[in-house]
Amino acid sequence: MARVIVMDLSRHNTVMVGHDRYFVLDTGGRAELVRDHCPHRGGPLSLARRTPDGRRLSCPWHGTKVGIAAVRRGCLPMVRSGDEALVVLPDGAGAPVSVTHREILANLPPDPTHHDEGAEHG
Repeated sequence: MARVIVMDLSRHNTVMVGHDRYFVLDTGGRAELVRDHCPHRGGPLSLARRTPDGRRLSCPWHGTKVGIAAVRRGCLPMVRSGDEALVVLPDGAGAPVSVTHREILANLPPDPTHHDEGAEHG
């Protein structure tokens, strides 16, 4: 059975479910809870910077570009009302859950000095 948690988005932007971390990504005025994991080598996408076009994240570990559309495909279901969000967690009966606040570089404006090189995913 799926578990549902309530997040206060004014205080929390990260959810840990067992060993899997998710973070709130602003996708054009819409907040989505996405996996904090680069498909290339598992780098923390929350610390990625947006490319100048704003459509991709550049992984902080190897510079791999990951399309935001691809990242969104793995987001957790979330219903938001103001600063409150109901989140449906992935199956994982008994996995510990915690909510925290971390610095999310992926929500900063695109980096205009970023050079568009490196592998592409999604």
